[in-house]
Amino acid sequence: MITASGTAVHEHSHSHDHGHSHDHDHGHSHVVEVAPQGGPIVLDIGGDIGALIVRLDDDLAGTELPIESLGNPSLDKHTGVWRRPLGSSSVVVAVYPDLVEGRYRLSTGRGPAKEVDVTGGEVSELDLRSIVS
Repeated sequence: MITASGTAVHEHSHSHDHGHSHDHDHGHSHVVEVAPQGGPIVLDIGGDIGALIVRLDDDLAGTELPIESLGNPSLDKHTGVWRRPLGSSSVVVAVYPDLVEGRYRLSTGRGPAKEVDVTGGEVSELDLRSIVS
């Protein structure tokens, strides 16, 4: 599995050789860094789960963007910022594919934080670019 931050995680619990004299059973994650990249977006929405796409400045590609739930701090998350194809060009976006319905706050640190409402079964959009063309 590759997480939104571009980190590949392989979780398992089985025996295999680690280069020493015995096999053993264990449960842990192997983490492999993968360069941030944009690919097809898969959303998991419906019921009280919506999604959010945030447009960002080009120089933020490869970073992460935190999102704060205004109603439930346990729903706070972060996701990777990737350049993704859009028609014949590309855009730099952060995608939150599965947010619980509610009000959220985001900030790139380049201006005031912005709030956005996420509605279950819908895709919300927010533009946090410094200069909007």
